[in-house]
Amino acid sequence: MKLHNTKLISLLVIILLISVIVGHFLPPTGISLIPLIVTLMTGLIIFTNNDLSILLKSILTYLFIGLNDIGIKLFSGGIHDTEGMGWIHMLLFIGLVPCFIMLIIGVLRDKGSAILIKVLSVLLFILLIFVHLQIFETLGVQEN
Repeated sequence: MKLHNTKLISLLVIILLISVIVGHFLPPTGISLIPLIVTLMTGLIIFTNNDLSILLKSILTYLFIGLNDIGIKLFSGGIHDTEGMGWIHMLLFIGLVPCFIMLIIGVLRDKGSAILIKVLSVLLFILLIFVHLQIFETLGVQEN
């Protein structure tokens, strides 16, 4: 499927906003949908026929996964405690498994990039997710 870059970004933003709104008004459902949402966004970024380089696809994938995580942690309804943070992180990691597999498939299918760029895109994705989890680990947790 051929998507222009602006249409792709617009579709990803709409999916992100729907995810955060569902998380706000239907808290258990919004949190339970994290693996589906991040997998859907990653699939759109990696497998749609667009003009983005594999490195940019890797960064864009992290960006929307990170924004979804931040949106859920800040705006999802319910009590924001460490147990809820654990559930959010567990579901995020469940969603990251197919996302990482899709990224690897996208890297292997990319014939126009050098090996260094391909390796860099995978390592950068892992590094960005790691840094994101270190910085935003307890975002939104309320101390009693």
